[in-house]
Amino acid sequence: MKRVAAADFVVVLVVVSLLAASPASAASQRVIGSPDISVSSPDGTLETQTAQPLTVVLTNNGDIQAGGNAAYEDEVRAAQDVTVRVLEDRIDAPITVRTGTLSLGSIPNGGSARPQFEIEVGDAEPGTYRIPVQVRYDHAQSIAYGPGEETERTTDEDEHVEYVTVRVEDRPRFAVDAAGDNAVVAGDTGDLAVTLSNTGTREATDARVSLTANSPGIFFGTADNPSQSISVRVSSLGVGETTNVSVSTGARGDVSPGSYPVVARVAYENANGVTERSNALQTGIVVRPEQSFSLEDVTTTAFRVDESEARIRAQVVNDGPAHARQVVVGLDDAAPFTVTSGEAAVGDLAPGESAPVSFTVQIPADVEPGSNSLGFGVEYENADGDVRRLSTPIRQSVAVGAERDRFRVVDVATSVTPGGSDELAVDLRYVGDEPVTHASAKLFASDPLSSSDDGAYLGTIEPNETVTATFQVSASGDALNKSYGSSVEVAYDEPDGDTRYSGSLSLGVAVGESSGGLPLLPLAAVGIALVGGAAVVYTRD
Repeated sequence: MKRVAAADFVVVLVVVSLLAASPASAASQRVIGSPDISVSSPDGTLETQTAQPLTVVLTNNGDIQAGGNAAYEDEVRAAQDVTVRVLEDRIDAPITVRTGTLSLGSIPNGGSARPQFEIEVGDAEPGTYRIPVQVRYDHAQSIAYGPGEETERTTDEDEHVEYVTVRVEDRPRFAVDAAGDNAVVAGDTGDLAVTLSNTGTREATDARVSLTANSPGIFFGTADNPSQSISVRVSSLGVGETTNVSVSTGARGDVSPGSYPVVARVAYENANGVTERSNALQTGIVVRPEQSFSLEDVTTTAFRVDESEARIRAQVVNDGPAHARQVVVGLDDAAPFTVTSGEAAVGDLAPGESAPVSFTVQIPADVEPGSNSLGFGVEYENADGDVRRLSTPIRQSVAVGAERDRFRVVDVATSVTPGGSDELAVDLRYVGDEPVTHASAKLFASDPLSSSDDGAYLGTIEPNETVTATFQVSASGDALNKSYGSSVEVAYDEPDGDTRYSGSLSLGVAVGESSGGLPLLPLAAVGIALVGGAAVVYTRD
């Protein structure tokens, strides 16, 4: 499109006349021309109620009125210091321009520029609209030159307004809004719920909503069969109508907490039965930290070597972030112990709530005293009723004490003397935690002591009860007046029916002094000696 002002044309005529009338200037040459910038837009259609770019194409097809040096011809046709802006106040439509004046530099002859404006289109009626675009630039109007002459340039400034035509189509348009918190716990699944609205000017038929998660670790469907995208069919959606769309989504356990984008697109049939697709619609999913539990107030009972019923008590705490239903805590990793009761069901736990748990193990006799680490697994149901399990067990350290005998000797009483026999009473205290039955004691006497009755039945014994085991004990005639070491062993049945034995319980048996007269053995020896002496005397006589 040619743009030469009337004043420019008069200047051209004057310059040409002067050149023709002046023989002295016949050797001089002059190039005369101007840029010719046209405006168009490849964005033929706009969508209502959205922010979108508007691209404007400026094309320069300059004019030459008087030719000459090719470089000067290019110069007079080039537009310098080009600026462009959209005149919002002249637009007869609810369109807001968010981009001001743009500087484009130079546009040579035959060149173009593609500035982009950010605009917001309101609730515009379908139809055609003209967008006014103001273009301003400087240029060299003429260049005079010749041999031995100084090159002279005449410059000018041009400013004009052109229109680009755009069309707002009669078509569906869509918006998505979150219909819930759309939060999922890392390592778990949940629901992504959105409200789909048709904000366009025509009904959408046979629509299909596709949701895509491009972030690693975010998926749709189940953890066993994850997918990066999912689609839901919507048979029809009228103008201004909304519908709810809900899909199953999830996040791997290694996904960091935060918000992750989800892209929605709607495919639908237009009036001609041709499938069209909407622009990308943004929604998102929130990933919360992985569900966690902890154990507090951990205590142990009878946690010693060679214990058949060592007990662990604790409080299991739901550390969140979600409500956990049907919580079950299990003692999964108890080596080197043998689990005898390893599962505790505690029901539902809201974040921050706790419940008591208890477990029992058998500690073998070959376990070394010291610290041992146990692993507790937690299984629960999420909000959808799906069973979940902690990916990492809760580790808890417990101390194992040295073996402790359940019986202690607290008193020993006897009146045995050398060469005599008497009753031996041994008081035994039971220090176990649970009653035992069918208890019996056996005496192991050492020289110079012996026992003709070394067994004693004790029956049922309660914790911290003291019982007396009675035996018959004898001391040889050469026994001295002192205590002699012996031992007692107790056999008993535990509540589970197993028969166990105490260790060898050492005790001292005191042998007392004989009461009255000389000892029989020394007297007999004296008598024999006397008889022998009399016989000798008699023989000599």
